[in-house]
Amino acid sequence: MIDTFTEILTQKTKKMGLRTAAMMADLLNISEDSAYRRIKNPQSLKADELMKLAKEFDIDLNTLAQTNLNWLSGQYKPLNFETYTSTDFYKELEVKLDRCIHLPHSQITYGAKEIPFFYYMWFPALSAFKTFIWNKEFIKNPKFHSGPFTFNNGQESFHIKLAEKYLKVASHEIWSYETLYSTLYQIQHYKECGMFENEDIYKKVLHEYDMLVELIHNQAEAGVKLNPYVPNLRGAKYKLYFTPMINSDNSMIFHTMKDKVAIVCSQMSGVVISECSKWVCSTEHWLQTCKENGTLLSQTGQGARNKFLVQDYKTKKKMLDL
Repeated sequence: MIDTFTEILTQKTKKMGLRTAAMMADLLNISEDSAYRRIKNPQSLKADELMKLAKEFDIDLNTLAQTNLNWLSGQYKPLNFETYTSTDFYKELEVKLDRCIHLPHSQITYGAKEIPFFYYMWFPALSAFKTFIWNKEFIKNPKFHSGPFTFNNGQESFHIKLAEKYLKVASHEIWSYETLYSTLYQIQHYKECGMFENEDIYKKVLHEYDMLVELIHNQAEAGVKLNPYVPNLRGAKYKLYFTPMINSDNSMIFHTMKDKVAIVCSQMSGVVISECSKWVCSTEHWLQTCKENGTLLSQTGQGARNKFLVQDYKTKKKMLDL
């Protein structure tokens, strides 16, 4: 299947008058030498790279998978507001969380382009804001095209349920500066453009984001997951890593005693959920590389933890006039 994919990709780029290596280097933000190596050895393509190329050149991975069912025992699902919504995605995640909770010694490894959405779900205004951003900016849902962001007090019980279940599963999370600041930039942009309905809503969203960052700091300090509303409740074991590398997507490995499932999620491209070795190994290899080139912030990393989640965060907020 992978060889067929690169053959189709080469055919499409030639028809467009493009050099495949140059196009691949530009799209994946790699050197042309690295692109040539991927063309000569297609097995070296990472899962998120395949998704980006397939999205850009309209190559249906599901169709290609039929040529070798052992290569891809899963599906590529474009996120949209009609056939595969965020609610559908969250329901699939709930199934994976339930399996991890049911089987002891399970673990989630999460390479976070943005702060893991399970944490947003603790905070109603912030969760509503992120849902609004996703629908308006990424999937272009026409229901969200007009009017500013507004918020009615209330919290979706399904969101809280997912947050509580994530609390119960041991996790290794890998963050970068982009992870911490991407939502902060979104808040700043909406504030400057007057896209919050009023000042109180803006302040509430920002305050809840501060609460979220404080929650992450406290979790990393304690080495366990925490409930922001029940201080004495201690969840599963937790490790937080900072990496100077860039996570191009939100990538997860759900690892139980019986199996591993890779989930590669891009707001722009869609979702791949698969147990096949290609997706699992390439995703796991990338996350391990980020760990090895990063810093463990949990428990022992007090200096780095405080710098990243307290000092640098406050400096960034001041710089953005937030």
